[in-house]
Amino acid sequence: MKRVLATIKHTKLILANMSNPIYLSPSLASKLTGISERSIRRAIKKKELPVTIKKSRYQINFYDLLLWSDKLPNRVRKRDELGLGQFVEKWKI
Repeated sequence: MKRVLATIKHTKLILANMSNPIYLSPSLASKLTGISERSIRRAIKKKELPVTIKKSRYQINFYDLLLWSDKLPNRVRKRDELGLGQFVEKWKI
């Protein structure tokens, strides 16, 4: 588990320094994290998850999504079991 968290933290450092940020729709963010789209939209409405709006569509910065998904144990578990986290041990960054 420590290795997975270390890899995720290392990924955050790389993403924070990206000159071209990656933007996701709420539905794609839901698929990548394993967290329901409804929960993601609720977080946007509560201003827990920052977004930009382009052409009347929410755009979520991938780095912000990782930070938000790392704040609560339940989100971390969903991300690691159902989302991107299940593949982290295979990543070579």
